[in-house]
Amino acid sequence: MRIGIGKIVASVLRGFRRILDFVFPQNCIACDGEIQEAKHFLCADCKADIGFIGQPYCFQCGVPADLSYAFPHEEFECGVCRKNPYQFDQARSLGFYDTVLRTTIHHFKYRRQMGVLPEMDRLLEKYFEENLHFCQGFTVAPVPLHFSEMKERGFDQAFLIARQVARALKLPLEGGLLRRVKATAPQATMTRTERAHNIKGAFEVNRPELIAGKNILLVDDVFITGATVNEAAKVLKKNGAGKVYVFTLGRVVMGKGSGL
Repeated sequence: MRIGIGKIVASVLRGFRRILDFVFPQNCIACDGEIQEAKHFLCADCKADIGFIGQPYCFQCGVPADLSYAFPHEEFECGVCRKNPYQFDQARSLGFYDTVLRTTIHHFKYRRQMGVLPEMDRLLEKYFEENLHFCQGFTVAPVPLHFSEMKERGFDQAFLIARQVARALKLPLEGGLLRRVKATAPQATMTRTERAHNIKGAFEVNRPELIAGKNILLVDDVFITGATVNEAAKVLKKNGAGKVYVFTLGRVVMGKGSGL
């Protein structure tokens, strides 16, 4: 029985990788401790440090509720959403950004360590196991980068995360619903109002016929004030989208440190 040369090469490479993993084990990207499981980037202790966000949280923007008052009802809205509602219908995040999750995202986003993606897959699978019916019937779409950022970074992190989310939820992925037509200034030190002004007019649709009547799940890496996903949701709804939900890996809770 003849075996293709491609299969032989692949088998040799897998064996070589197992030897490398044994001789030079991958250390945890967060604490630099030894990892017992092959092809993992976080040790068990650091995985346990990731604070997954669950109820109670604001029904619209998903910010964790302040438990200093009575337990809120399931569809309560935070003060920000009551005063100035977002354009998107709901937003949810996997976990608190100011934890090991921040290190994980940074290794992927800024150090270009694509090997972290399987680690993100495991986190997404764990999150969606407890949120099985999230966005059923939706189409997944990333929040796009401007071409200048894309050229500098070499890849679109939101698209790669969106692809993982679509796979985990078994939903269709449309990578080109939106394009970013405005190169915005860095927003790290801006207030919510300044961010909203900075991002205004940054997005346009590519093919309106793919948006009309569809429910869209927008995916990005981190939710800080929501200005970026809010502007993207506004453009989608203006072009006929039905519901627009948002999902991010990390959520910055103001007062806990802004990170980016």
